[in-house]
Amino acid sequence: MGLITGIAWTDQTHNEWIGCQKISQACENCYAEVSPPVRGHRAKGLELWGPPKTTARQLTGQKNRNQPIRWDKAARAAGVPARTFCASLADVFEDHPSLPPWRENLWKTVERTQALDWQLLTKRPGNIRSMVPAAWLGTPPKNVWYGTTVEDQRRARERIPALLAVPAVVRFLSVEPMLEAIDLRPYLYPEGTAGTCVDINSDWWHEPGSCPNCRPAISWVIVGGESGTKARPFNIAWARDIIAQCREARVPVFMKQLGSNPIMEPGPITWPAMDSHGADPNEWPEDIRVREFPPVRRLTQD
Repeated sequence: MGLITGIAWTDQTHNEWIGCQKISQACENCYAEVSPPVRGHRAKGLELWGPPKTTARQLTGQKNRNQPIRWDKAARAAGVPARTFCASLADVFEDHPSLPPWRENLWKTVERTQALDWQLLTKRPGNIRSMVPAAWLGTPPKNVWYGTTVEDQRRARERIPALLAVPAVVRFLSVEPMLEAIDLRPYLYPEGTAGTCVDINSDWWHEPGSCPNCRPAISWVIVGGESGTKARPFNIAWARDIIAQCREARVPVFMKQLGSNPIMEPGPITWPAMDSHGADPNEWPEDIRVREFPPVRRLTQD
């Protein structure tokens, strides 16, 4: 439930608890729902996937929950922040009766591990402001990245404005699984939304336009097709368009994978070397081999 990960855009994954509820098209073929930890609990009669009123969430063991402390020490020794995706088998911002005390403990761990860049990816960005510590809304932690999944244009319209309402050093979008062409341009430079200065160590917050070095409100975009035997089509043209949008806005973009069902009109890609996730950039068209990250912040000495 931690450390080892095949997710190319992070260094390690961490789960304080396991379980979630499907809420949109992106969840249809959820990999987490059929992951070994979830299957193991289901075999014991504990169902973790479903509505909060009828299904439980499972807190992970103390040894697992202590892992970030060790990762933080290693990152400090290396002098480079370690990207930490939380949570790959849950949604930190789900409204479930068991989660408030567990979430409070997670926030304490986040505050204690300043050498970890916590990537908090959610499909429920409207809950962020009410669920993070109030102090974080006044002075956003430098080690917290907020992200939301936008699998189609509808979810972009619904979720991105909620994400932009949260003060943050880094806001990111996971356009995965990408299910249709999506126009992100209205959200990359939203009028009247506070941005962050290019100096990621700066505590100075200001409106866009007041600083020539100001970043867009969205700091990073991840793109990917769906994997698995039921994968829905992923058109390479959609990826090219997102990359072009990010180039125009000077937003780093990370092409994660083509998924298991990539298509290049007028037909599917049939390269015999394609792996099951389409995750090897060497197998892609050269123009979409793009894997960029937001600028790496400097670690300060305590």
